[in-house]
Amino acid sequence: MSSIKDIFRKDVVGWSLYDFANTIYSMNILSLYLKRWIVEDLGREGLYYDIAFSGSMLLTGILMPALGAISDHSGKKKLFLFLFTFFCCLSTGLLPLIPLSAFAVLLILFAASNFFYEGGMVFYNSLLYSVAEGERARLISGVGVAWGYLGSIVGMILVLPAVTGSLFGQKIPGIEGYGKAGAFLPTAIFFFLFSIPLFLWVKERKSILKESKIKIKKAYQEVWQGIKETGKYPGVMRFIVADYFFEDAVATVILNIGIFSSLVLGFSDADLTVFLIVSTLSAMVGSFAIGKLSQGRSLKRLMFLIIWGWLLTLGLFIVVEDQVVIYLLGSALGVLLGGLWTVSRPLLAERVPREELGRFFGLYSLSGRAAAVLGPIIWGVTVYFFSPDRVAGKTLAAIFGLNDAQAAKLPYRCAVISLMIMMSIGLIIFRKLPERTQAFDDK
Repeated sequence: MSSIKDIFRKDVVGWSLYDFANTIYSMNILSLYLKRWIVEDLGREGLYYDIAFSGSMLLTGILMPALGAISDHSGKKKLFLFLFTFFCCLSTGLLPLIPLSAFAVLLILFAASNFFYEGGMVFYNSLLYSVAEGERARLISGVGVAWGYLGSIVGMILVLPAVTGSLFGQKIPGIEGYGKAGAFLPTAIFFFLFSIPLFLWVKERKSILKESKIKIKKAYQEVWQGIKETGKYPGVMRFIVADYFFEDAVATVILNIGIFSSLVLGFSDADLTVFLIVSTLSAMVGSFAIGKLSQGRSLKRLMFLIIWGWLLTLGLFIVVEDQVVIYLLGSALGVLLGGLWTVSRPLLAERVPREELGRFFGLYSLSGRAAAVLGPIIWGVTVYFFSPDRVAGKTLAAIFGLNDAQAAKLPYRCAVISLMIMMSIGLIIFRKLPERTQAFDDK
């Protein structure tokens, strides 16, 4: 069992702070501002954003398994992570400099930033086992997620003056609000600054693989060989396939929580910020608790309960409109998101050899990124076809006797149902995951 003192070691703090840093990007760019800026301010279809996001995820899924294998051999996961972090921050910081007439360039730049953000997670996740081993890694995984939640809160607060010119209604002298686009450059700066401790404090473990360098063709051969050999590691392929469906819902929720809260729940920017802060605070505590709870317990059972919690919470989001209940549901969803990320990393890592973590986290990335290609597209298409001015939307509105305001919210509620279906499919696959039979982490 892990000592709580472990979480205060410099290398653990450095590793965890990267979760703090990159969540500033995911909260401000993916969840809060960019899509809403495109839809609400620029008057463009959200499907443009969904396509750009899905394209970046497809590229991540294609490239990252091989790059993960290369990082295993080279022992340079930190270098890969630094480069991906730098280019994510650079492309994000350039977003507000693109003229609105060059909308396609803006979308390409966003896709690039998301590719580097998502790709970096492969190297970050595998660095977990450079700072912890055995069941300590379960706790540290939860600590990282908790730091990430804190980062999302701090990140929202830090960029809010650039968006509104005020902080919780208090005007800040000398600072003008630039609207949603004002969040982009500060997000890039804070992501990079808070990622620095990892590169200074975490000492990467040396690779024990025979070849220190391999070419990209050899890397893909290893990835393919790894897919064929997953039978040597019971449950790995089943988990990766199930995770595909889980990540489909998760990535889509992250992308659309802002626009759902705005258009369906009627939250203003200030309301949405408070809602996310309250939800994230409870999620931060919950993810740490799940990390601690996971020690000495079945990760499979914990994951099973977490996914059922997702299904119940998403179902309630469809029918509930009471603001107090919505705040409670938001907190529950945050805890479940943290729980999913806390449990999934060690659930995979404990089934494969340490020296091949980069390769298998690359496969894990392939599953999650492939899901993120499909999920946003399904969301966007569902919203499009069930809009009030289209046949499917008009038909459902007539069947349920909805007024105009209710009919306008219908496509987003239908989109949530599509996520529940995907997650249910994943749960059916996950049910037959065998309990871990070989321990690679008990060293």
